[in-house]
Amino acid sequence: MKKMSLVFSVIMVMVMVACSSTPEVQQPAGDPNIALVNAQNQQLEKIPVTGFAYKSAVVPKQDWDKWATMAAPVVKEVLNKLPEGYVLQVTGHTDGSGPEEPVGNKPGNIKISTERAKAVYNALKAKGIDSPK
Repeated sequence: MKKMSLVFSVIMVMVMVACSSTPEVQQPAGDPNIALVNAQNQQLEKIPVTGFAYKSAVVPKQDWDKWATMAAPVVKEVLNKLPEGYVLQVTGHTDGSGPEEPVGNKPGNIKISTERAKAVYNALKAKGIDSPK
């Protein structure tokens, strides 16, 4: 009986020791391009698109031309600096009110956001920016 108790005690100590130590997890090597991509994102943040009317993806042509003329060189530079395998994603936004999906005569915020992103893309394309990135 004493031997069983001793064996059980030794097993319990071994289990407790094994549970108390955790293997060291090695962190994966960071992507060396992250700093470059973050810097490019900061450049793009300086050229926000404004001028969309409430629930609309339409901006007066004169305003678009002015914006695209200012933004095109910055976007072109960012595209040229993007590392292989990265792409520039144009994202449209709306306010938080209204339905996300179409309801009745309301187009829904997702559709409006998509149309706004396409409008920005098309304005840049009209200024000569047509990249596979």
